Amino acid sequence: MIFRHSAPDQYDGALGAAPLDDRGSVSLLPALRCERVNLAGGRGVCLAAKRGLFTTYRALLFDSTGRVRGELPLGGIPSRTQVSPDGRYAATTVFVTGHSYAGGEFSTRTSLIDLENARWLVEDLETLPVHRDGRVVSGPDFNLWGVTFGKDGKTFYATLGTGGERLLVRGDLATRSLEVVGDQVECPSLSPDGRRVAFKHRTPDSSGRATWRLWVLDLRTGRRHPLAETRDVDDQAEWLDDSTVLYALPGSPESGALMDQWSVPADGGGAPQLFLPSASSAGVTGG
Repeated sequence: MIFRHSAPDQYDGALGAAPLDDRGSVSLLPALRCERVNLAGGRGVCLAAKRGLFTTYRALLFDSTGRVRGELPLGGIPSRTQVSPDGRYAATTVFVTGHSYAGGEFSTRTSLIDLENARWLVEDLETLPVHRDGRVVSGPDFNLWGVTFGKDGKTFYATLGTGGERLLVRGDLATRSLEVVGDQVECPSLSPDGRRVAFKHRTPDSSGRATWRLWVLDLRTGRRHPLAETRDVDDQAEWLDDSTVLYALPGSPESGALMDQWSVPADGGGAPQLFLPSASSAGVTGG
């Protein structure tokens, strides 16, 4: 698996890797410093910041050895990235305005990348038609974020925010279109078997501030259930396998970590377990 090293030391942000059967054997690649990272099918994307008088951002496209093969400019603060299981495509989400999903004052830009040719496939997902109940819908407040890909390399899911709703949309690269297939779903993550989506379920606290619980939705039956993690999780979850969900939480003052990676059973039972300390944006590479 790979991840972002998240600790207040000289390696903060470095690309990390560890074997699943020996997660204590961590190796770091300080040459790649990422805000978010993902790798699958031998290709990866590192959303990187170039800090200076004016901070700029870019998507670094790298291979399984960590070698950068290309880069594309980003027009905002990195938020999410995902690579399709076959390594053919990737998605990036940035904040164009704002820096959090908790309030209503934010605007995102989500793009799709052709990793084989190191170029944009769709520079702005909002340009694709959205179908709802058999008709095309649109809105000036549309925001799309949190893409997750299916195994076929053509199907993907994402969140569409509009009119106070958080809708689950299914995208089709063959038809270049989106279809609303659910509601109250943020930052979806498709299970390896393609049958379920782990997501953030929004629940306002006593002050009205948005908090999130992790839930799982069965795409065939529409049934959904909360997971055993009761803390506020502002992350796009990943699947370790068909039975376990991964996510990041802020580290405790005692641990000295900025973020830690946790795991929890996908069936709603069990209890959260610390999976990888001083890590975030972790994901299984598939080999």
